[in-house]
Amino acid sequence: MAKTLYGAIIAVSEAIIEAEPVLTELDSALGDGDCGMGLKTGFSEVIKTLQGAEGDSAQDLLKKIAKTLIASIGGTSGAIYGTAFMRMAAMCGKVDTGTVEGVSQVLIAGLEGAKMRGEDTKIGDKTMIDAYEPAVYAFKEAREAGKSVGEACTAAVAAAQAGSDSTIDMIAKKGRASYLGERSKGHRDAGSYGIVVICKALEAYYA
Repeated sequence: MAKTLYGAIIAVSEAIIEAEPVLTELDSALGDGDCGMGLKTGFSEVIKTLQGAEGDSAQDLLKKIAKTLIASIGGTSGAIYGTAFMRMAAMCGKVDTGTVEGVSQVLIAGLEGAKMRGEDTKIGDKTMIDAYEPAVYAFKEAREAGKSVGEACTAAVAAAQAGSDSTIDMIAKKGRASYLGERSKGHRDAGSYGIVVICKALEAYYA
């Protein structure tokens, strides 16, 4: 799993870096516009940190990613992404990551960590969770139904996209965007789009 995970993380990192202009534009409508640059900086550092780490275990890779994102992104986004990866790393030590169930538990642990660090964020709050949670469970359900990893990633993309689309008509309840109240309606949440970017990168990698 570790070698495959390494390649997937590099693919995700490159996709996030490339998506910076779009993420910045989306975040500028609702926040301070730093989402894109923060994620670009964080995942650029991830690529540097993981150089020569192809042979590391999945748990060690996830720990390195978590620490790197917390240190390089900073703020709420760094804490949320860092906690997600740290929770996934911890779960790797408790389950068999060579099984569908084990991988599902790792993904859910990351999701729950992000929700907790985001002040118990839930679907409907107009955050990354609106795309993240549906994507995780769509992947889980597809794999449990016997679909390949690539097919499960395709299901995750569709779920993440639908979740991100749903944020356009929401009123933000968390973060800086919540200060806008009704004015936050009509804009896509940048964090949710970041999840779409990640899912699409994984879909392409596992195709």
